[in-house]
Amino acid sequence: MSFNAPDINQFKVVGSTVGDLYFPQTKLLLPFDGANGATATSDSSGSNHSVTFVGTAQISTSRSKFGASSLLLDGDSDYINMAAHSGLDFGTGDFTVECWVYAETTSANYPSFLSSVTGWSSGASSHRYDNTGQGNKFSFHLNGASPADPFLTTPSTFSHDTWYHYALTRSGNTWRMFINGALEVSGTNSGSYNMGLGGLRVGQANWDGANGYFKGNVDDIRLTKGLARYTSAFTPSTTAHLTSAGDVNKQIIINSAADGVAIGTGGINQARIAKAWVNFNGSGTVAIRDSYNVSSITDNATGRWRVNFSTNLANADFSVSAALGTVTGSNLATSALIHCGNDTEYAPSTSGFTLSAVYPAVSWQDAKYLSAQVFGN
Repeated sequence: MSFNAPDINQFKVVGSTVGDLYFPQTKLLLPFDGANGATATSDSSGSNHSVTFVGTAQISTSRSKFGASSLLLDGDSDYINMAAHSGLDFGTGDFTVECWVYAETTSANYPSFLSSVTGWSSGASSHRYDNTGQGNKFSFHLNGASPADPFLTTPSTFSHDTWYHYALTRSGNTWRMFINGALEVSGTNSGSYNMGLGGLRVGQANWDGANGYFKGNVDDIRLTKGLARYTSAFTPSTTAHLTSAGDVNKQIIINSAADGVAIGTGGINQARIAKAWVNFNGSGTVAIRDSYNVSSITDNATGRWRVNFSTNLANADFSVSAALGTVTGSNLATSALIHCGNDTEYAPSTSGFTLSAVYPAVSWQDAKYLSAQVFGN
Protein backbone atom coordinates (compact mmCIF):
# COMPACT_ATOMS: atom_id res chain seq x y z
CA MET A 1 0.00 0.00 0.00
CA SER A 2 1.49 3.31 -1.02
CA PHE A 3 1.24 6.49 1.02
CA ASN A 4 1.57 9.99 -0.32
CA ALA A 5 2.87 12.44 2.26
CA PRO A 6 0.54 15.42 2.61
CA ASP A 7 1.68 18.74 1.30
CA ILE A 8 2.11 21.47 3.93
CA ASN A 9 -0.40 23.57 2.02
CA GLN A 10 -3.07 21.03 2.98
CA PHE A 11 -2.78 21.99 6.65
CA LYS A 12 -4.49 24.95 8.22
CA VAL A 13 -5.27 26.07 11.75
CA VAL A 14 -8.69 27.51 12.51
CA GLY A 15 -10.26 29.10 15.56
CA SER A 16 -7.04 30.01 17.34
CA THR A 17 -7.40 32.03 20.54
CA VAL A 18 -4.82 33.37 22.98
CA GLY A 19 -4.91 31.91 26.49
CA ASP A 20 -3.06 31.49 29.76
CA LEU A 21 -0.78 28.43 29.80
CA TYR A 22 -1.35 28.05 33.55
CA PHE A 23 -5.07 28.79 33.60
CA PRO A 24 -5.97 25.33 35.00
CA GLN A 25 -3.94 26.28 38.10
CA THR A 26 -5.77 29.59 38.53
CA LYS A 27 -8.04 29.14 41.57
CA LEU A 28 -9.55 32.65 41.72
CA LEU A 29 -9.86 35.32 39.04
CA LEU A 30 -11.88 38.47 39.73
CA PRO A 31 -11.83 41.06 36.90
CA PHE A 32 -14.60 43.06 38.66
CA ASP A 33 -16.33 43.84 35.39
CA GLY A 34 -19.85 45.17 35.63
CA ALA A 35 -22.23 48.10 35.73
CA ASN A 36 -21.65 51.05 38.04
CA GLY A 37 -23.11 50.35 41.49
CA ALA A 38 -23.49 46.61 40.90
CA THR A 39 -23.21 44.42 44.00
CA ALA A 40 -22.40 41.13 42.28
CA THR A 41 -19.43 39.84 40.32
CA SER A 42 -18.25 36.57 38.81
CA ASP A 43 -15.19 34.44 39.43
CA SER A 44 -13.69 33.80 35.99
CA SER A 45 -11.56 30.86 37.17
CA GLY A 46 -12.70 27.25 36.96
CA SER A 47 -13.43 27.28 40.72
CA ASN A 48 -16.62 29.34 40.29
CA HIS A 49 -16.41 30.93 43.73
CA SER A 50 -19.56 32.64 44.95
CA VAL A 51 -18.81 36.26 45.92
CA THR A 52 -20.81 38.09 48.62
CA PHE A 53 -20.82 41.90 48.81
CA VAL A 54 -21.06 43.37 52.33
CA GLY A 55 -21.91 46.94 53.34
CA THR A 56 -21.48 49.44 50.51
CA ALA A 57 -18.91 47.45 48.55
CA GLN A 58 -19.74 47.83 44.87
CA ILE A 59 -18.52 47.79 41.31
CA SER A 60 -17.52 51.27 40.18
CA THR A 61 -16.89 52.68 36.71
CA SER A 62 -15.30 55.85 38.09
CA ARG A 63 -11.87 54.20 38.26
CA SER A 64 -10.35 51.01 36.89
CA LYS A 65 -7.01 49.55 35.87
CA PHE A 66 -8.43 47.43 33.06
CA GLY A 67 -11.82 47.32 31.41
CA ALA A 68 -14.29 49.92 32.56
CA SER A 69 -14.73 49.08 36.24
CA SER A 70 -13.16 47.85 39.48
CA LEU A 71 -14.14 47.05 43.07
CA LEU A 72 -14.76 50.20 45.16
CA LEU A 73 -14.32 50.08 48.96
CA ASP A 74 -15.18 53.02 51.21
CA GLY A 75 -12.80 52.22 54.07
CA ASP A 76 -15.26 52.01 56.96
CA SER A 77 -17.80 49.22 56.62
CA ASP A 78 -17.52 47.21 53.43
CA TYR A 79 -15.74 44.24 51.89
CA ILE A 80 -16.47 41.14 49.84
CA ASN A 81 -16.34 37.54 51.05
CA MET A 82 -15.77 34.09 49.54
CA ALA A 83 -16.26 30.82 51.39
CA ALA A 84 -13.34 28.59 52.34
CA HIS A 85 -12.29 26.32 49.48
CA SER A 86 -9.52 23.76 49.01
CA GLY A 87 -8.24 25.69 45.99
CA LEU A 88 -7.26 28.54 48.33
CA ASP A 89 -5.31 26.22 50.65
CA PHE A 90 -1.78 26.41 49.25
CA GLY A 91 -0.22 24.14 51.89
CA THR A 92 3.56 24.11 51.55
CA GLY A 93 3.42 24.37 47.76
CA ASP A 94 4.27 27.19 45.39
CA PHE A 95 1.69 29.91 44.71
CA THR A 96 1.12 33.40 43.32
CA VAL A 97 -1.17 36.08 44.76
CA GLU A 98 -1.54 39.19 42.62
CA CYS A 99 -3.85 42.13 42.00
CA TRP A 100 -3.94 45.85 41.22
CA VAL A 101 -4.37 48.17 44.21
CA TYR A 102 -5.39 51.85 44.35
CA ALA A 103 -5.24 53.16 47.94
CA GLU A 104 -6.92 56.42 48.83
CA THR A 105 -5.89 58.41 51.90
CA THR A 106 -7.46 56.60 54.83
CA SER A 107 -7.68 56.93 58.59
CA ALA A 108 -7.40 53.17 59.08
CA ASN A 109 -4.07 52.06 60.56
CA TYR A 110 -3.75 48.69 58.87
CA PRO A 111 -5.95 48.63 55.77
CA SER A 112 -6.06 45.16 54.24
CA PHE A 113 -6.98 44.62 50.59
CA LEU A 114 -6.75 40.79 50.88
CA SER A 115 -6.98 38.60 53.97
CA SER A 116 -8.14 35.27 55.32
CA VAL A 117 -11.34 35.51 57.35
CA THR A 118 -9.90 33.65 60.35
CA GLY A 119 -7.38 35.74 62.27
CA TRP A 120 -4.84 35.44 65.04
CA SER A 121 -4.17 31.76 64.34
CA SER A 122 -1.69 29.60 62.50
CA GLY A 123 -1.89 30.22 58.75
CA ALA A 124 -4.03 33.37 58.94
CA SER A 125 -2.80 36.15 56.68
CA SER A 126 -3.30 39.73 55.57
CA HIS A 127 -2.02 41.65 52.52
CA ARG A 128 -1.95 45.39 53.27
CA TYR A 129 -1.14 48.88 52.11
CA ASP A 130 -0.32 50.58 55.41
CA ASN A 131 -1.22 54.25 55.70
CA THR A 132 0.92 57.30 56.41
CA GLY A 133 1.31 56.43 60.07
CA GLN A 134 2.82 53.09 59.10
CA GLY A 135 5.06 54.47 56.38
CA ASN A 136 3.02 54.05 53.18
CA LYS A 137 4.38 50.57 52.59
CA PHE A 138 2.99 47.27 51.39
CA SER A 139 3.20 44.47 53.94
CA PHE A 140 2.24 40.83 54.36
CA HIS A 141 1.28 39.38 57.74
CA LEU A 142 1.44 35.62 58.31
CA ASN A 143 0.14 33.40 61.12
CA GLY A 144 -1.92 36.16 62.71
CA ALA A 145 1.15 38.29 63.43
CA SER A 146 0.40 41.68 64.95
CA PRO A 147 0.21 44.66 62.57
CA ALA A 148 3.54 45.87 63.92
CA ASP A 149 5.25 42.58 63.10
CA PRO A 150 4.78 41.71 59.41
CA PHE A 151 6.53 38.75 57.80
CA LEU A 152 7.40 40.89 54.76
CA THR A 153 7.27 44.66 54.29
CA THR A 154 8.60 46.79 51.46
CA PRO A 155 11.66 48.97 52.09
CA SER A 156 10.26 51.43 49.54
CA THR A 157 7.43 53.84 50.30
CA PHE A 158 4.56 54.45 47.92
CA SER A 159 1.90 57.04 47.16
CA HIS A 160 -1.83 57.17 47.65
CA ASP A 161 -4.14 57.62 44.66
CA THR A 162 -1.91 55.54 42.36
CA TRP A 163 -2.41 52.10 40.81
CA TYR A 164 0.17 49.49 41.87
CA HIS A 165 0.57 45.89 40.79
CA TYR A 166 1.05 43.77 43.92
CA ALA A 167 2.38 40.20 43.74
CA LEU A 168 3.41 37.74 46.43
CA THR A 169 4.91 34.42 45.35
CA ARG A 170 6.34 31.34 46.99
CA SER A 171 8.91 29.09 45.33
CA GLY A 172 10.07 26.30 47.64
CA ASN A 173 10.56 28.02 50.99
CA THR A 174 11.36 31.43 49.46
CA TRP A 175 8.63 34.07 49.57
CA ARG A 176 8.97 37.20 47.39
CA MET A 177 6.98 40.44 47.22
CA PHE A 178 6.92 42.45 43.99
CA ILE A 179 5.50 45.94 43.43
CA ASN A 180 5.05 46.94 39.79
CA GLY A 181 7.29 44.00 38.90
CA ALA A 182 10.22 45.10 41.04
CA LEU A 183 11.41 42.65 43.71
CA GLU A 184 10.99 44.60 46.94
CA VAL A 185 11.64 42.02 49.65
CA SER A 186 11.98 38.27 50.20
CA GLY A 187 12.05 35.87 53.15
CA THR A 188 12.01 32.18 53.99
CA ASN A 189 9.30 30.16 55.68
CA SER A 190 8.70 26.40 55.45
CA GLY A 191 5.25 26.44 57.01
CA SER A 192 1.88 25.68 55.47
CA TYR A 193 -0.22 28.55 54.15
CA ASN A 194 -4.00 28.61 53.70
CA MET A 195 -4.84 31.80 51.84
CA GLY A 196 -8.56 31.29 52.47
CA LEU A 197 -8.49 30.13 56.09
CA GLY A 198 -12.12 30.40 57.17
CA GLY A 199 -12.83 32.08 53.84
CA LEU A 200 -11.26 34.88 51.80
CA ARG A 201 -12.00 38.57 52.26
CA VAL A 202 -11.26 41.57 50.01
CA GLY A 203 -11.25 44.95 51.75
CA GLN A 204 -10.81 44.20 55.44
CA ALA A 205 -8.94 42.04 57.97
CA ASN A 206 -11.74 41.25 60.39
CA TRP A 207 -9.49 40.79 63.42
CA ASP A 208 -8.34 44.43 63.10
CA GLY A 209 -11.87 45.85 63.33
CA ALA A 210 -12.15 49.44 62.12
CA ASN A 211 -8.37 49.62 61.62
CA GLY A 212 -8.50 46.86 59.00
CA TYR A 213 -10.75 48.48 56.37
CA PHE A 214 -9.23 49.36 53.00
CA LYS A 215 -10.26 52.56 51.23
CA GLY A 216 -9.83 52.65 47.47
CA ASN A 217 -10.10 50.25 44.55
CA VAL A 218 -8.95 46.71 43.80
CA ASP A 219 -8.87 45.20 40.33
CA ASP A 220 -7.97 41.96 38.53
CA ILE A 221 -7.28 39.65 41.49
CA ARG A 222 -5.66 36.35 40.46
CA LEU A 223 -4.59 33.47 42.72
CA THR A 224 -2.52 30.66 41.22
CA LYS A 225 -1.96 27.42 43.14
CA GLY A 226 1.14 25.27 42.63
CA LEU A 227 3.08 27.88 40.63
CA ALA A 228 5.28 30.88 41.42
CA ARG A 229 4.62 32.91 38.28
CA TYR A 230 7.36 35.40 39.23
CA THR A 231 10.74 34.62 40.82
CA SER A 232 12.65 37.66 39.54
CA ALA A 233 11.84 41.18 38.36
CA PHE A 234 9.23 41.34 35.59
CA THR A 235 7.04 43.76 33.67
CA PRO A 236 3.37 43.57 34.73
CA SER A 237 0.93 42.92 31.94
CA THR A 238 -0.59 45.97 30.29
CA THR A 239 -3.84 44.09 29.74
CA ALA A 240 -6.22 42.24 32.05
CA HIS A 241 -5.44 38.68 33.06
CA LEU A 242 -6.60 36.13 30.51
CA THR A 243 -9.80 34.33 31.51
CA SER A 244 -9.30 31.08 29.61
CA ALA A 245 -6.63 28.65 28.44
CA GLY A 246 -7.43 29.54 24.83
CA ASP A 247 -5.73 27.09 22.45
CA VAL A 248 -2.90 26.38 24.89
CA ASN A 249 -2.36 22.59 25.17
CA LYS A 250 -5.02 21.86 22.58
CA GLN A 251 -4.50 19.05 20.10
CA ILE A 252 -4.17 19.53 16.36
CA ILE A 253 -6.59 17.11 14.73
CA ILE A 254 -6.60 16.16 11.05
CA ASN A 255 -10.16 16.36 9.81
CA SER A 256 -12.04 13.44 8.30
CA ALA A 257 -11.42 14.60 4.73
CA ALA A 258 -7.68 14.84 5.41
CA ASP A 259 -7.61 18.18 3.62
CA GLY A 260 -6.74 20.29 6.64
CA VAL A 261 -6.46 20.40 10.40
CA ALA A 262 -8.45 22.01 13.18
CA ILE A 263 -7.74 22.94 16.75
CA GLY A 264 -9.03 20.23 19.08
CA THR A 265 -10.02 20.51 22.69
CA GLY A 266 -7.64 18.21 24.54
CA GLY A 267 -6.05 19.35 27.76
CA ILE A 268 -7.72 22.66 28.51
CA ASN A 269 -9.86 23.70 31.44
CA GLN A 270 -12.91 24.81 29.47
CA ALA A 271 -13.14 21.50 27.61
CA ARG A 272 -13.05 19.12 30.56
CA ILE A 273 -14.26 15.63 29.85
CA ALA A 274 -15.95 15.60 33.25
CA LYS A 275 -18.73 18.13 33.82
CA ALA A 276 -18.01 18.05 37.54
CA TRP A 277 -15.95 16.06 40.05
CA VAL A 278 -15.41 16.05 43.79
CA ASN A 279 -13.31 14.37 46.48
CA PHE A 280 -14.68 14.81 50.00
CA ASN A 281 -14.78 13.53 53.57
CA GLY A 282 -18.25 12.25 54.41
CA SER A 283 -17.55 11.37 58.03
CA GLY A 284 -18.43 13.84 60.80
CA THR A 285 -18.42 17.37 59.39
CA VAL A 286 -18.53 17.02 55.62
CA ALA A 287 -15.52 18.68 53.98
CA ILE A 288 -14.58 19.00 50.31
CA ARG A 289 -10.92 18.19 49.70
CA ASP A 290 -10.93 19.39 46.10
CA SER A 291 -13.47 19.74 43.34
CA TYR A 292 -14.51 21.19 40.01
CA ASN A 293 -17.98 22.67 39.46
CA VAL A 294 -19.14 21.52 42.90
CA SER A 295 -20.19 24.27 45.30
CA SER A 296 -21.08 22.22 48.38
CA ILE A 297 -22.07 18.85 49.83
CA THR A 298 -25.35 18.56 51.76
CA ASP A 299 -25.27 15.97 54.56
CA ASN A 300 -28.75 14.43 54.22
CA ALA A 301 -28.37 11.67 56.83
CA THR A 302 -26.01 8.87 57.78
CA GLY A 303 -24.48 7.52 54.60
CA ARG A 304 -26.28 9.95 52.27
CA TRP A 305 -24.99 13.15 50.69
CA ARG A 306 -26.29 15.54 48.06
CA VAL A 307 -23.63 16.88 45.67
CA ASN A 308 -24.51 20.41 44.54
CA PHE A 309 -23.16 21.85 41.30
CA SER A 310 -21.70 25.36 41.13
CA THR A 311 -23.14 25.79 37.65
CA ASN A 312 -26.24 23.80 36.67
CA LEU A 313 -25.94 21.25 33.88
CA ALA A 314 -28.01 21.51 30.72
CA ASN A 315 -30.16 18.52 31.74
CA ALA A 316 -30.43 15.77 34.36
CA ASP A 317 -29.61 12.94 31.96
CA PHE A 318 -25.97 12.77 32.97
CA SER A 319 -23.82 9.82 34.06
CA VAL A 320 -22.07 9.55 37.43
CA SER A 321 -19.13 7.36 38.41
CA ALA A 322 -18.33 7.15 42.13
CA ALA A 323 -16.14 5.34 44.63
CA LEU A 324 -15.45 5.42 48.35
CA GLY A 325 -12.83 4.33 50.85
CA THR A 326 -12.95 3.57 54.55
CA VAL A 327 -16.35 3.34 56.22
CA THR A 328 -16.51 4.96 59.66
CA GLY A 329 -15.53 2.43 62.33
CA SER A 330 -14.44 -0.18 59.82
CA ASN A 331 -11.37 -0.88 57.72
CA LEU A 332 -13.41 -2.78 55.14
CA ALA A 333 -14.16 -1.38 51.72
CA THR A 334 -17.80 -1.11 50.72
CA SER A 335 -20.03 0.02 47.86
CA ALA A 336 -20.90 3.45 46.54
CA LEU A 337 -24.41 3.72 45.15
CA ILE A 338 -25.79 6.49 42.95
CA HIS A 339 -29.56 6.83 43.35
CA CYS A 340 -31.23 8.06 40.21
CA GLY A 341 -34.81 6.98 40.87
CA ASN A 342 -37.97 8.99 41.21
CA ASP A 343 -37.79 9.47 44.96
CA THR A 344 -37.47 13.18 45.80
CA GLU A 345 -34.32 12.77 47.88
CA TYR A 346 -32.56 10.58 45.36
CA ALA A 347 -33.67 12.06 42.05
CA PRO A 348 -30.88 13.70 40.04
CA SER A 349 -31.46 17.19 38.75
CA THR A 350 -29.59 19.83 36.80
CA SER A 351 -28.34 21.19 40.15
CA GLY A 352 -26.94 17.97 41.64
CA PHE A 353 -27.35 14.33 42.63
CA THR A 354 -27.32 12.06 45.68
CA LEU A 355 -24.45 9.76 46.63
CA SER A 356 -24.90 7.11 49.30
CA ALA A 357 -22.85 4.42 51.03
CA VAL A 358 -24.18 1.06 52.19
CA TYR A 359 -22.42 -1.50 54.44
CA PRO A 360 -23.56 -4.14 54.72
CA ALA A 361 -26.25 -4.13 52.07
CA VAL A 362 -29.02 -2.91 54.39
CA SER A 363 -27.09 -0.42 56.53
CA TRP A 364 -26.31 3.20 55.70
CA GLN A 365 -22.75 4.10 56.72
CA ASP A 366 -20.72 7.30 56.64
CA ALA A 367 -17.43 7.10 54.76
CA LYS A 368 -14.20 9.08 55.08
CA TYR A 369 -13.16 9.07 51.45
CA LEU A 370 -15.63 9.59 48.62
CA SER A 371 -15.16 10.72 45.06
CA ALA A 372 -17.51 11.16 42.12
CA GLN A 373 -17.25 12.27 38.51
CA VAL A 374 -20.08 13.52 36.32
CA PHE A 375 -20.15 13.01 32.57
CA GLY A 376 -22.60 14.36 30.04
CA ASN A 377 -23.14 16.67 27.07
